[in-house]
Amino acid sequence: MSLGLVVVGDGHAAVLERGGRFRTVLGPGRHFVLPFADRVRARFHLGEQILSAPPRPAGTGDGQEVLIGFEVVFAVTDPRLATYEIAAPALAIEQLTRTALRQEAGLTTAERAVAAPGDLHRTVWTVLHDTTARWGITAKELKLEVSPPAAPGTPSTAQEWY
Repeated sequence: MSLGLVVVGDGHAAVLERGGRFRTVLGPGRHFVLPFADRVRARFHLGEQILSAPPRPAGTGDGQEVLIGFEVVFAVTDPRLATYEIAAPALAIEQLTRTALRQEAGLTTAERAVAAPGDLHRTVWTVLHDTTARWGITAKELKLEVSPPAAPGTPSTAQEWY
């Protein structure tokens, strides 16, 4: 940075600050900046990214557990918003998805969650799509994996951890 040259690769973007305030978003290529005054706050890959989360137990409205795993395909569309609206985009997407899944699973039965995961999918997709848009991120796809509850006498995943 002391040389005043910032190189941004193809399919990437960099958020530039001057004096701690947003200045501009740099696209692919070589950019001359003021040494010691400008700094790159964040760099983003603008292509599709995949976030996979292994199945974890979620309680249902009938007091049983189901295992729910998911995969989210997303892309950063506005690097400025992705820098200043949310601290860690991938972590935020995972937490948002898990929270929405737990809430929706709590409103249904284990049998219904396994038999018709489309109901969970619709609600979680709406929450995910609407919220990430405000963060400068586009959620492109959501895949859910809902497994039936553990058989009686078999310890649940949560019990195995402790």
